[in-house]
Amino acid sequence: MRLVDAIREGVEIVKLNREAVRRVAAEPEAFSMGIIITAVMGLAAWLEPTTHRSWEIFTGPIAALFWLFAFTAVFHFAALMLGGRGDYMALLRVFGVGRVLGWIVIIPWLGKLVFTIWTLAIAVVVIGEVHRLDQFKAILCVVLPIIALLFLWFIVVTLRVSLTTLSFLFGV
Repeated sequence: MRLVDAIREGVEIVKLNREAVRRVAAEPEAFSMGIIITAVMGLAAWLEPTTHRSWEIFTGPIAALFWLFAFTAVFHFAALMLGGRGDYMALLRVFGVGRVLGWIVIIPWLGKLVFTIWTLAIAVVVIGEVHRLDQFKAILCVVLPIIALLFLWFIVVTLRVSLTTLSFLFGV
């Protein structure tokens, strides 16, 4: 698979083409193309006019790759818990190539918003295809980790406010 072909397939994945999802999931060479596309996405984030901190030209691609692997692992685990039968690497290949959508983050504010929302839609379709889950279970695979993260965030904020209040009241 050449980079141009991977970009075309990535556009098809962004358009929620299930056949493209299946093709990329089955293509071992899509892994390296997904890594390149994701790294370029990290560079695109650096090119957004509101950033331009010099170190982000290096950390952007590294962070994008880290999050690709991390979120794929979370979604893969959730899919397995709900009876999915897919492969982590197949899911990683499709998510990586589908990161071509992330190139729109160079558009200030709107790019990140569109990327975030549409990535959730892509995740539902991709998880459903790769793990052979019905749409309801695929939606749960995306929503449950988000709810878990929000719950953990709520606990951390509550503990921090509580400790700050106790510190203020008792001078500790």
